[in-house]
Amino acid sequence: MKSTTSFIFLIGLKLCAISGTSNLIERVCQSSEDKNLCYSTYNNAQKADLNGLAMIGLNQASGNATAILKYVQERMGQPNLEPLVQQGLIDCANLYQDAVDQVDDSIAALEADAFKDVRAWVEAALSDAVACQEAFTQHPNVDAKLTWNNGIFIRLCKNVLAANKQLAGMPR
Repeated sequence: MKSTTSFIFLIGLKLCAISGTSNLIERVCQSSEDKNLCYSTYNNAQKADLNGLAMIGLNQASGNATAILKYVQERMGQPNLEPLVQQGLIDCANLYQDAVDQVDDSIAALEADAFKDVRAWVEAALSDAVACQEAFTQHPNVDAKLTWNNGIFIRLCKNVLAANKQLAGMPR
């Protein structure tokens, strides 16, 4: 009887832990501008705490920014680009190199529980992405893939800021 009671208690404890993480994901994603992207980012994070969710978001943003930088660098090597497009790509490459570095700095700041620094670095990366987007506003159809991926990076950064805001408000 004792082992059965212990087993039931452990199952209940496990369900509470999973429910607690689901509640964290719900809380973070409810404060997100893009709830669908937020839920899909954290979909497999059923065992993560709030710090873990923020780290998952930063890792997603880092991978996204790195992929965008690589894509922009490849596009810059294409022949016969219009000068305005070439300059926009050069600007975006510089901006995304900064964004990659800033997201990496955010990861280090999160590991040190420096939530104000996380916010500052992510906001800087977000600002770089917005500046890249603005480089192509006069020619919106020039590079739909870059515009799409840039928009995802912007929303990923906003999701990280939502998680970080809740972390910053937690007692330590």
